[in-house]
Amino acid sequence: MTTVLVTDGQGRTALAIARSLGRHGVRVVCGASTRLATTFASKHVDERFVYPDPRVSPDAFVSALYSYLQNNDVDVLLPVDHETTYLVNQNRGLLAEHTVVPVAGADSFDRLVRKDFVMDRAAALGIPHPKTVYPTSADEADELASELTFPVVVKPRTSAGSKGIQYVDDPSTLREAYQAVSRWDSAPIIQEQVPRDGRGMGAAFLRWDGEIKARFEYQRLREFPPSGGPSTLRESIHDDRLFEAGKKLLEDVDWQGVAMVEFKNDPRTGTPKLLEVNPRFWGSLHLPYRAGVEFPWLLVQCALGEDPDPVLMYPAGVRCRYLLPGDLINLFSRRDKAALREFFPLVEDGVYFDIIDRSDPLPAVVQLASMARQSLDYLPSRRSAPKPTTVIPTEMDSITSRR
Repeated sequence: MTTVLVTDGQGRTALAIARSLGRHGVRVVCGASTRLATTFASKHVDERFVYPDPRVSPDAFVSALYSYLQNNDVDVLLPVDHETTYLVNQNRGLLAEHTVVPVAGADSFDRLVRKDFVMDRAAALGIPHPKTVYPTSADEADELASELTFPVVVKPRTSAGSKGIQYVDDPSTLREAYQAVSRWDSAPIIQEQVPRDGRGMGAAFLRWDGEIKARFEYQRLREFPPSGGPSTLRESIHDDRLFEAGKKLLEDVDWQGVAMVEFKNDPRTGTPKLLEVNPRFWGSLHLPYRAGVEFPWLLVQCALGEDPDPVLMYPAGVRCRYLLPGDLINLFSRRDKAALREFFPLVEDGVYFDIIDRSDPLPAVVQLASMARQSLDYLPSRRSAPKPTTVIPTEMDSITSRR
């Protein structure tokens, strides 16, 4: 029996991976930095182990992972979140002494997480993208502001998701925003903002040995925060513009493995514009799983030297909802009638959930327990503070980097 080690069991992405692999008879070992991990409760997980938090103790995490692989039979290692995927890419040679590690390696990973590199390649390849400048100081940012049409977005060059991003409506506040983002990244980029009513879109790929083994396009119907964050409701679509642009970009760097290329549709022109690349598994992985495109299972087969048939067709109109806690946070933060109308009904035909699954119910129970614990931890420290804008705020720090 094939054994696969999946990291980051505290998140919904690892849960989608475990469900995909488990239904194909794979023995799943799940690791996490907490014992209260959602994926630990899945019926598809055969073994669990807790490792040091890779964000706090990266060296200890790598050491614990290496030790586990050295002392246990594992056929394939699948890192999930940004931090663990980064560390696994950096230490691929070491970890590959004891298992197959289907990642592209540090050089390829580091290039694709750099927003400046991705925008430069998009310009060279003729892929539509927002106009972007690359100042090296706050003074230079002020000088380059005249080249841009406001509003703009100031972004760290290498962060994942929406971490550290500042939105700027006019030049008078650009310097302050640039200096704030500089605390995350010493040389942020500045980018014209695609209008906020533009819909987020994504194209997911598995590329192996130069061939596209799986494709999947989708659109975001709801996300939190609305300015740009994890999708809380999304739908499968077919859009060759997304596919061709993403394929061209991944071919340009000879990418190997899974990746999700993120776009936002510009409502002024109807053109999807490239925003960034996530060279790893992504947060909305349950949607392609529900639509029959099983990226984890296909990747494991490729990693083990098999040659699965490409999966390039899937049904459009399949929807998946991130209810716990994404849509709940959205509801409590907005507190208006529109949000209430969007939130209900909870159950609709053809709409699946990221975590809730009647055939695998315990992860939802653990997720609720985790949310309750976080809320209790949060409330005592806020008793004398103004009324919070959301009753479950702490989860957002972890979900904003896992779209």
